[in-house]
Amino acid sequence: MVPPPVSPPAAVRCVAVMGATATGKSALAMQLAAEFRGEIISMDSRQVYRGFDIGTAKPTPAERERIPHHLVDTLEPHLVSSAGRHADAVRALLPEIVARGHVPFLVGGTGLYFRALFHGLGPVAIPREEQQRIRAGFAGRATEDMYAELQARDPERASALSRNDRVRIARALEIIAFTGRPASEALRQSNGNPEVAVYLKLVLTMPRGALRFRIAERTHALFSAGWPEEVDRLMRAGVAPDAPAMRSLGYGELAAAIVAGADPISRLDEVITRTRQYAKRQETFFRRERDAFWLDVSNAGAPSRARGLVAAFLAAQSGASGPQ
Repeated sequence: MVPPPVSPPAAVRCVAVMGATATGKSALAMQLAAEFRGEIISMDSRQVYRGFDIGTAKPTPAERERIPHHLVDTLEPHLVSSAGRHADAVRALLPEIVARGHVPFLVGGTGLYFRALFHGLGPVAIPREEQQRIRAGFAGRATEDMYAELQARDPERASALSRNDRVRIARALEIIAFTGRPASEALRQSNGNPEVAVYLKLVLTMPRGALRFRIAERTHALFSAGWPEEVDRLMRAGVAPDAPAMRSLGYGELAAAIVAGADPISRLDEVITRTRQYAKRQETFFRRERDAFWLDVSNAGAPSRARGLVAAFLAAQSGASGPQ
C-alpha cells in the first residue's frame, strides 16, 4: 500500500470522499466521521439549494443531528451556485472545525467544486451547458450595456478591455456569473490554497455494470420516496421551471413533464439514462486527481481500507505524498 499523503503539521488535514453518484459516498463518510470525530462539508452543487431534498439525496435531519453538516441549504433556488464562492466558504470553515478538535470531511460528487478547492479556478473552465445558459442571457443586449455591467462588477477587467470588444466582455461576465468572483481575480488565480490544507483523497468506484444497476435502483427509490411530488410542490411554491436549481439532474426532466401535463413517471427511464451518463463523466473527471486512492466499494474490504488510510493520514507527521 502506498502511504497516504502527508504534510507539515501546520496544515489542516482534510479527508475528501469523492466519486460518482450512487457509490455510497455519504454513507461511508458518515461512518468515518463518526469514528474519527469528523464534521462533513458538502461538496455537492445541488444540495446547496433549499427545498431540493429528495432528488439530491440530501442528508436527513437525523443524520445532520448525529454528524454536523455544512454548506447544505445555503442557496435559494433562483440563485446560481458558484465553485469559487463554495471553495472560499470551505476554506473559512476549516479552521473553525479544527478548533473544535474535529476533522473536516469533504463529501460529494461535484468535481468542479473539488477542483476549485484543490487547484483554484485559473484558467477558468465553464461546463458547456452552463456556458450556453449564461450566454443566452446576453442575447439581445447591447455591447455598451454589457460593458457598463462589467465596469460596475469588475472595473479592473473592464479597464483592460475595449468597450467594443464584445467577445472578451462576454467572457468576463461569464466568469463572474459562474465563479461569483471578479473575472480579473479568477483569471489571476492559478492555484488553490496549498498552505491552508492537505487532503487525503478517496474516490469511491465500482464496476460499470454494478454502478448502472445501482443508479437504476436508486432512481426508482427516489421516485417512490416522492421526488415527482417534491418537484410539483416546489413549482407550486413559485420556483420557476428554468430556475438554476431546476437545472439539477432529474429536476429539469420532471419539471418539463409537469409543465407539459404529462405523468412524471414517464421520465423515469430518461433520468436513469442521464444519471448514468453523468456518473461516467464524474469518474473521468476524478481520474485527473493523480494522488487519489480509488476504493472499489463492491469489495467488502473497502470500508476497512478507508479507515486504515484515514487513520494513517491523521497520524502522519512528515513525509511526501504520492499517487496510488
